[in-house]
Amino acid sequence: MNYRDFLHRLDKRLSAYFAEYKEFIQCKKGCSYCCERGDYPISQLELEYLMQGYISLSDSHKMRLQENIKNIKKGEACPFLVDSECSVYEYRPIVCRTHGLAYFYAENKVKLPYCTNEGKNFANVYSDGKISIEPIRASLDTPNILKDFDYGEIRNLYDWFKNKNTI
Repeated sequence: MNYRDFLHRLDKRLSAYFAEYKEFIQCKKGCSYCCERGDYPISQLELEYLMQGYISLSDSHKMRLQENIKNIKKGEACPFLVDSECSVYEYRPIVCRTHGLAYFYAENKVKLPYCTNEGKNFANVYSDGKISIEPIRASLDTPNILKDFDYGEIRNLYDWFKNKNTI
């Protein structure tokens, strides 16, 4: 199966989820809260695809990203975030594609976007550790979504760049 075609199909499925839950989601162009702080677990397959996006950028943009990557800190902004926008949006990993959605990831365990605690996505239906609506029944975690691929190791984006000369 071609990874790019797979992502195209996945994006259609995710678009349907975002549409179904739109009243609970505040994500919009320019909101980069999820990209400004957090954990970005990505697989080796996703990293390789992400780097294809990097290669397609202008030299000046690459230089800016190289500086971001050189100064990357765990739990801080994604190095591909430039002026509150993803510079490699079409090549973004699964965690970025699914962020903002609420879904079951294990029996009766719901994964909420961490912006919920900031009064954003799903905050109006979440209280005292419980969500009052039915979340998505499909697990949208990377290993589950990529189960038909040899996706390699999964590491935090920080670890990929700090432990390996990726660029």
